[in-house]
Amino acid sequence: MVKIFVQNVGAYVGSNLSKRFAEKELEEDEPKPVVVGTLSPGSMKPRWVAEVVESTPEAMKAAFMDCQLTVLDCLGSMAEAEALLGAISTCGELPEEKTLIGVSSVMTWNRTSVDPEEPEKPLTEEEYKRRRPHSNFKDLLALEKLVVKTKLPGLRTHVVAAGLTYGLENDLFHTLFKAAWGNAPLPLLTITDAANLLPCIHVTDLCSVLMKLATDSGAPPYMIAVDAGQQQETAPTLAAVTAALSKELGVDSVTPLPREEVLLVKDYEFFQAGIRLASAAASGIEWHCETGLLANMPAVVQEFRAARGLLPLRLLAHGNDDGTKSELCTTLAAEYKLPLVQVDAAVASAREGEGTLAEELKAVAEGTPVPDALVAKVLVAALNTTACKNQGYLLEGFPKNLEQAKMLFFTEPEEGEEAPPPPDEDAGPAAPTTAAAPELVLVVEASDETIKTKTAADASTTLTEEALLAKLAAYAADNAEDSPTSLLAHPALKGVEAVTYSSDAFKFDELIAKARIYMGAPRNYGPTDEELAAAKALADAEAAKKAAAEAAEKAKREAEELEMKKRREAHEGRRLAELQQQERELLEVRSIPLRNYLMQHVIPTLTEGLIEVCKLKPDDPVDHLAEWLFKNNPVEDDHFQ
Repeated sequence: MVKIFVQNVGAYVGSNLSKRFAEKELEEDEPKPVVVGTLSPGSMKPRWVAEVVESTPEAMKAAFMDCQLTVLDCLGSMAEAEALLGAISTCGELPEEKTLIGVSSVMTWNRTSVDPEEPEKPLTEEEYKRRRPHSNFKDLLALEKLVVKTKLPGLRTHVVAAGLTYGLENDLFHTLFKAAWGNAPLPLLTITDAANLLPCIHVTDLCSVLMKLATDSGAPPYMIAVDAGQQQETAPTLAAVTAALSKELGVDSVTPLPREEVLLVKDYEFFQAGIRLASAAASGIEWHCETGLLANMPAVVQEFRAARGLLPLRLLAHGNDDGTKSELCTTLAAEYKLPLVQVDAAVASAREGEGTLAEELKAVAEGTPVPDALVAKVLVAALNTTACKNQGYLLEGFPKNLEQAKMLFFTEPEEGEEAPPPPDEDAGPAAPTTAAAPELVLVVEASDETIKTKTAADASTTLTEEALLAKLAAYAADNAEDSPTSLLAHPALKGVEAVTYSSDAFKFDELIAKARIYMGAPRNYGPTDEELAAAKALADAEAAKKAAAEAAEKAKREAEELEMKKRREAHEGRRLAELQQQERELLEVRSIPLRNYLMQHVIPTLTEGLIEVCKLKPDDPVDHLAEWLFKNNPVEDDHFQ
């Protein structure tokens, strides 16, 4: 079993290459290869990769020894590639034949001089020894030389200088594709005149070149991998590619940037590349986009939409509960970032504009219903805007029946009918006459009684009771089971499963939750940086508000506890004082008999004795006092007997 080690397997080229290797046999009658690889920080392991290798020299060396083919990402993981080359330099003779391929960039050719006599003749890999890099890619050139000079017995080494890669989810060109999909004018990322011919290659074709090289023992040590875009009649200049992308995917607008702003753009150097190159060694592969990015722009744009999950989400909201339906549409459009096309707003906006359509609308008398055919024209124009083509739409209010649906959505000619004549190419692009049909239909219904109650409570309604009854009757007739006038009978909607929700049975939050299940995940890039910043600011404000409320509550609680403590201490102080006073009074009362006794029988004699002691000042006053008290005791002697 063949094992392949792909460095930086989670990156753009590494991911697509590992997928191709994992899904296709290199040789007939051989099992599919097992792919292992390193991952850069923050990358996710592709599901087709069997094992992730640590980015240490020892682990990468072990993976190299265990695999028959190793692919280095010289441009994206230069340090890792150098570490691996240093680790294997001491391996000596290898136990089996191995192949080492370093994927580099044509930026190492950007300053190579051309033949002054044939300035438009492309350079080929045969001249690789005189290549001169862009000033920012000298280290990459040194790494290329290191790969070629890595000589071990049993090791075959190659370097592939890839053109500017594009296709599928895109990497280098992704910033431009994302801006175009977001309906923004594209910046022209040039510091000159944008007339440089971009040397490019589709990532699928680069993978084909690398897969061919893996089994081609006679391949040269250095190869250029570019498509034939530079040899096409329409030159793939930076200006032409940017304009074509904006026209195909964006708003058909390109904005030049000042030089100082271009210099701040990440990877701006790649968009200045203009060296003419041809890939002789890449011949023989099964090309995906041989004629280049410019010639295949529609297909590349469709690949981008599919790979990034950015296919338009088209939804039609239908039903008789207009209030709930409108609220549902507003909520879902904001959450899914879909253009909300409401028939009344679209007609009002078109009437205020200019052109033939605006004139037709202005010709309709004020207060008179706009004819369905004219409403369909308005909606066709609205649903064919760039925003609706890219993001999709959420259509509300029209069509309501089959006849209106035929006016709006494309209908295949029935048998015997003549197809409409093709547009005149010399007259330029014709205005669209139909809109893309929705892929989802969300029906919000309520009982007639509920609708009547809601309408009666709506102070802004202008519907009379008779008009409301007629509207409900028409809806019931058009949407009865198997009704021939139902809008779902339109051929473009036959494959669409309409999901009906009763606003009588579900609360609004439940309707939203069920609609999310029906619609699936949003098909967009998620929140923008501004939206994330706003959400963070809102969350921070809520957190600060909550923290302030908690701090205030804590301070209030602490103040209340302190006040309660003070009251408790004051109460205890008063209680203690009262107890002490009671004890003093009790002692005072209890001491009265004793004091009286002493004053009557002891104190007078004792006082006289003390006075006598003070007069005589005997050497032993205590003994003298005792003797004096004994002699002068006023109590009769018989008391002591």
